[in-house]
Amino acid sequence: MASQTLLVSIAIFITLFSSTVHSLTCKSQKLSGSQTYANCTDLSALGATLHFTYNATNSSISVAFSAAPPSNGWVAWGVNTAGGGMIGAQALIAYKHSDGKLAVDLYNLTSYGGIDPVKKLSVDTWDVSAEESSGAVTIYAGVKIPAKADNVSQVWQVGPVVSGKPGKHDMGKENLAAKSALPGTAASAVAPAPASGSGGNTTGGGSNKSGAASLMGERFSLGFYLTVILVMAGFLSM
Repeated sequence: MASQTLLVSIAIFITLFSSTVHSLTCKSQKLSGSQTYANCTDLSALGATLHFTYNATNSSISVAFSAAPPSNGWVAWGVNTAGGGMIGAQALIAYKHSDGKLAVDLYNLTSYGGIDPVKKLSVDTWDVSAEESSGAVTIYAGVKIPAKADNVSQVWQVGPVVSGKPGKHDMGKENLAAKSALPGTAASAVAPAPASGSGGNTTGGGSNKSGAASLMGERFSLGFYLTVILVMAGFLSM
């Protein structure tokens, strides 16, 4: 009886773990809002996704950026009109404030630490909001991109909340790789995809890299599952 209970527990654990690992991709992710996006890309680091629609008429981009933060941590997405990384980026950072509510603050990232939120960014933003679902946080926003900017990059990140404010993120390989050309702009042209809730996968942000990362993640998951099963089997045979 104890053996059967243990096996059932293992099966439930593996099912839940598998669901968590594969939940945040363009193909599987479903946004709760009514707005649809023309494209979606699995970003090349931190298991993040970006749904987006670029409007060439007014040089703006509507986005829904999703990532899984550390426990009670923050997620961030921003643009750098000079084409660089974090320094100089105009960022949207979502985290739970002291009242326990998830909100988005605006940050002009001028340094690697000691920054405070600002009331307005150097790029216009509108319809900024955030929501949390299944361990992931999604930031929604419209962003005006300078019409003559031909080297716009995007940056994204996750990190801890320390003393009620966004703290420094890790400096691991995934964190340092969390940047790319902003899809849909002159810096990274993309072919239009049919508009839908989940969007079509594009090359903006590195779909080839994300595919490799996904494959590595699947191999890791499979190896992890087999290890758990073998260990549990050893206990059962004792």
